[in-house]
Amino acid sequence: MGNLLGAPVTEKETHIGESRDDNGLQFGVSSMQGWRIHMEDAHVAECRLFAAELVDETAASETNNNNNKTYKQIELPGHSIFAVFDGHGGTFAAQYSGRNVCRVLSHQPKFVKYAKFMQERAQKEKVFTKSTERVQYITTGLEYIEGALRDTFVDLDMEIASALQGSRIPEADQPYHEEKQIDAADDDRATQGMDTRGGDPHQDTLSEADSTLQLLDKEGDSGTTACVVVVAPQWVVCANAGDSRSVFSKHGHKAVPLSYDHKPDDEEEGRRIRAAGGYVAGGRVEGDLAVSRGLGDFRFKNMETVLAGATGQNDKTSVDQMVEPDYQKVSPVPDVVIQNRSAEKDEFIIVACDGIWDVQTNHEAVKSVAEMFEEGETNLGLICEEVSTW
Repeated sequence: MGNLLGAPVTEKETHIGESRDDNGLQFGVSSMQGWRIHMEDAHVAECRLFAAELVDETAASETNNNNNKTYKQIELPGHSIFAVFDGHGGTFAAQYSGRNVCRVLSHQPKFVKYAKFMQERAQKEKVFTKSTERVQYITTGLEYIEGALRDTFVDLDMEIASALQGSRIPEADQPYHEEKQIDAADDDRATQGMDTRGGDPHQDTLSEADSTLQLLDKEGDSGTTACVVVVAPQWVVCANAGDSRSVFSKHGHKAVPLSYDHKPDDEEEGRRIRAAGGYVAGGRVEGDLAVSRGLGDFRFKNMETVLAGATGQNDKTSVDQMVEPDYQKVSPVPDVVIQNRSAEKDEFIIVACDGIWDVQTNHEAVKSVAEMFEEGETNLGLICEEVSTW
């Protein structure tokens, strides 16, 4: 059966949780390996978000190539992030994305602007005399988070490529939160961007060349879809690249799409693939890849473009030869959908890999989950496990 097992691994890893702030947002997650030889997917459920504003950066010394960065955390009360990364061709792209997406998002300059917008919003809106002023102000704030999510996907793509080539950035894979509890009085503290994983910092470099070659050999074709949902007090923002999907159930079990699949045979996607020098055959990019957007899958991307952010490259000749991320055969740039929240109308959100959507439409999935709630099931973990068996 090629890269598939003789029988599926049906054991599930399930977790439930609830945010600690006033909104009491509950969530459940469940994953199952299925027919694949290795678990290639990753998920994120994080109920405390903050932006990390860079306040100091010490230049690298001759003996240490890593810049020493200091960040100030700007809390975002009532904000949570939920994400699914459906990997293929190896585990690295999905697992790296799952471990690092919160960090990469928090460091985006536009996310810092969004966090400051949310901090100042209540006071700012008091001085508006026209409704058009308020609308424009809100629009600007939403543009910040939309842009931050787009930049996050592109930066994650760059980091994955850099890591595969042996140039993992110093902050990669660090815990998003410090272990100690954060008191309200400490909210304005600056936190040092240091490696807290322990051990000898030079130990990993002893066999760096061998490790890089092994990683490239095993994971060079690794790629992943990415569906990232930020739940805020007033809106839900979904950034999606690939065919994982999110759907928002509104009053009366109305299925409101938060994302749309990116398939090579879609007219617009196919046009971009061909313009980049590729082709679509059998509904796949060059007869191979079944999705037209995602992270990794670097055989379909101009690596000079992908790595430009890592190298700080700005030479005009090189730039002229680049293919912008939006125009790669397989683009890392997500579509972003924003929906307003309503305490009276909101029911639940589903975020899932394509395995669910291959057998259920948005409406069918919403109806099935709603029926479980109506039958009295309150354990979100059990509901997620039931969904994973569809």
